[in-house]
Amino acid sequence: MDQAQLTKVYLTDLERNLTFYGVVNKLTEVNNNMQVILTDVKVYEYESSNYLYSLPEISFTRPKAVLHIEAA
Repeated sequence: MDQAQLTKVYLTDLERNLTFYGVVNKLTEVNNNMQVILTDVKVYEYESSNYLYSLPEISFTRPKAVLHIEAA
């Protein structure tokens, strides 16, 4: 992704039942894992869409197979 753009995404972790909505700072794939850094993040429960909390930034590495990403 072009980091010059402020790309907002919905990133769902199906294993953890969480959806993260935020601006992509980094999104890379390494050995079937996704390394993710999002800023200005809002976190929701995936199944119910209930708002849980917000964070200025979150970073994690998860297996690509458990993540679903879509443009916001």
